[in-house]
Amino acid sequence: MLVKFTVGNYLSFKENVSIDLNTSSLTELRSDNFLSTSVSNLSVLKSLVTYGSNSSGKSNLFKAIKFVKKFIQNSSKNSQANEEIDTEPFRLAIETINKPSFFEIEIVFDSARYRYGFEVDNKIVHKEWLFYAKKTKEYLLFKRDKQSLEVGNKFDKSSKNLITNTRENALFLSVCAQFNIEIAKNIIKQLSNLKYISGTNDRDTIDFTVKLLNDPNYSKIINNFIKGANLGFNKIETEKIEITEDMLNKSGIPKDLHKMVLENNSQNTLITTEHTVYDEKQEPQGSTYFDLIENESLGTRKLFSLAGPIIDAIINGRTLIIDEFDARLHPLLGKAIIKLFNSKENPKAQLIIASHNSHFINSNSKLFRRDQIIIVEKDQYGQTRMETLNDKKIRKDASFEKDYLAGKYDGVPIKLEINNQLNLFG
Repeated sequence: MLVKFTVGNYLSFKENVSIDLNTSSLTELRSDNFLSTSVSNLSVLKSLVTYGSNSSGKSNLFKAIKFVKKFIQNSSKNSQANEEIDTEPFRLAIETINKPSFFEIEIVFDSARYRYGFEVDNKIVHKEWLFYAKKTKEYLLFKRDKQSLEVGNKFDKSSKNLITNTRENALFLSVCAQFNIEIAKNIIKQLSNLKYISGTNDRDTIDFTVKLLNDPNYSKIINNFIKGANLGFNKIETEKIEITEDMLNKSGIPKDLHKMVLENNSQNTLITTEHTVYDEKQEPQGSTYFDLIENESLGTRKLFSLAGPIIDAIINGRTLIIDEFDARLHPLLGKAIIKLFNSKENPKAQLIIASHNSHFINSNSKLFRRDQIIIVEKDQYGQTRMETLNDKKIRKDASFEKDYLAGKYDGVPIKLEINNQLNLFG
């Protein structure tokens, strides 16, 4: 489970900012919106929602999480030996341009809480650290300052020699996992449970949903999820079809690309939705099938693309991160998905979303606590800052949606007053 993530001097984040899933002392929605953990006296939030104007930095937060996951998984590979580290400091302040970026992540597994972080620029890893705690006291596992390493008593002593195998542009944790140090392997395995998807690019997630739909352990659940959305069809099926030269000729794909398509994609998957056909008396007379990609709406495609990652997260206890969550998604479906995560039926999954749909924080919705609603704003100097409504000391009985849209919490591009218009001509 994800407990906390912190980033600083990266893209639009000049100072360190955090998303914190530790539960606060707020009393509302405690029974539904909390997850218990394997660490005593530690519970975490099941979900977070970020709000803010376009270009405020919401997506940059998710990019930071993606970067950390990818860098940890790949930095020790030989293919990365001569590659620059794909990070970018805050470029709108002279004092930060030549300083390293900061990343830290806290997770819980095996009855312990782990805090891992590093500081990097494009060339080298400046610092790296790993601590763990069974209760409240933290213990050092290792601490690195460039190529100097300190290993704590609780970490595998044989790892000390691995610093010589660790390149300046690689993470010591990644090298330890490569050499089968158990704690390092387990941390990287847990980080694989962080799943990011874009709400506006559904190709990869459609493929993932198809994969689960063809798995007997998931197919019924996927169909139940989609059926529950009442999209106008009975069920959804997949069929593998072979791509032929004749099909490519009819498709209009240039001739010189045919060989490549046939070699790399000799089979494709047809996704069909089953619809009932009625006679003139509105009596059912059989079924017909629509191509999901060609015949169904973008909203239907979006829900199908989300179905796989959502079911996978709920069943396997993953943290699902969705940028542009409500793009092409009906508000009621969005609320239903949030409620699925914020429910007693969800014992181990988390949902973190970026949204522009203010109805999710409407007073009547009762979806989120004040410590689950994050306002993201960018100041006049280009810095992204984040605060929860609880950080802002907003009252429990406040009209969250109304006040947010009125600009009381910041995070909106304009003050939305009567007759307010974008000023096109100065």
